[in-house]
This record gives sequence, C-alpha cells and structure tokens, in this order.
Amino acid sequence: MAAQLVLNGFLAGSVYALVALGFGLIYRVTKFFHFAHGAVYAAGAYLAFALAALAGLPLPVAFPGAVAGATLLGMGMEWAVYRPLRKRRSSSLVLLLASLGLYTVLQNVISLGFGDDTKTLRTWPVREG
Repeated sequence: MAAQLVLNGFLAGSVYALVALGFGLIYRVTKFFHFAHGAVYAAGAYLAFALAALAGLPLPVAFPGAVAGATLLGMGMEWAVYRPLRKRRSSSLVLLLASLGLYTVLQNVISLGFGDDTKTLRTWPVREG
C-alpha cells in the first residue's frame, strides 16, 4: 500500500513538473504564454484513454501514440495559427488571444467527444515485498 502511494505521488508530481517545464520552455522560446499548452496535454491524455480503453491497445503502445498525437496537434496549431500571425508581425496580445481561443476550442472539442465525466485507465498494481 505504501509503495503504491509513493508511486502515485511520484507520477503525479512528474506530470506537474512536465507541464511546468513545457510552459517554461515555450515561453522562453516564443516570448508569449501559450495557454493552449495545457489543453494539448489534456488532448494527449484523452487520446491515450481512447487508444487504451476504447481501441484496446496495450498501455506501452497507447502512450507513445498519444504523445505522437499531442505533438502533431501542437505542431498543427503552430503551423495553422501562430506562424501566420507571426508572419503578419502580430502583437503579443494577438498571440495571447489566439492562444486563449485555441484553449477554448480544444477544451470544448474534448468535452463534446468524451463527455464531462472523469475517465480512468486500468493499470497493473504495484506489489510490496
């Protein structure tokens, strides 16, 4: 039981650290705060759920697939929204508003596709001893 709690805490902390690192890296490179970054993480998590629970893929296959899907989503947002705005020399405020708009769209698409209830994945238990 204690090992499971330690592992759960470590995994939750790792996810928070990864999201924070992503926010920091994006801000450092692009010089604007990308609000939709959190929605990309959420989309990746729901994609992992769809691949594992709905499509029946094993977790070691579903997770890399979800990472690839979230990466493609982020790249698509860059190419379709941010790059054209930067070419027009849009202000930081315009980029910020575009980011908020993308966040809203992604959250609503996820909600339409998966509903508003919590989703869980079955994993293997950690055994002590």
